[in-house]
Amino acid sequence: MDGSQQANLLSLLKEVGAENEQLHSVGDQILRLNLKPDDLQLWQDTFAAMTEPGNVLLACESDACPLGATKLTWVVGAAIRSTAVRSASDVGALLKSLGVSDPIADAIPDHCPGVGQEIAWAFYLERHGWLTACPILPTNQVVHP
Repeated sequence: MDGSQQANLLSLLKEVGAENEQLHSVGDQILRLNLKPDDLQLWQDTFAAMTEPGNVLLACESDACPLGATKLTWVVGAAIRSTAVRSASDVGALLKSLGVSDPIADAIPDHCPGVGQEIAWAFYLERHGWLTACPILPTNQVVHP
């Protein structure tokens, strides 16, 4: 990880508070950053188990079709898919293609340090419609309570 992006992410992890999450209002929608240690570990383990992980993990409705033909969904029962993108704006475009609204997808670069570059992130929906993002940290950086 690049030093500034790593510092931004570590600062985010330290400042998140007891809830281990941040909620960002974007218009009438919510972007949730999930920084809970157990979830960080789960995504890290999922990422490590993939044969060719990209820098974005996605909870999708299906893994039996091209990525652009499915939609983002909640984690339970989801097909976890991996892809590689080259920039934060590519992450936004990818999320839009998976059914995420433009304002939320466009807010990703402002709230997810290193997304689309050297820091991998996982994205999924909550049942009430919030987009949730969770960073995938190197093994030695998962924070345990």
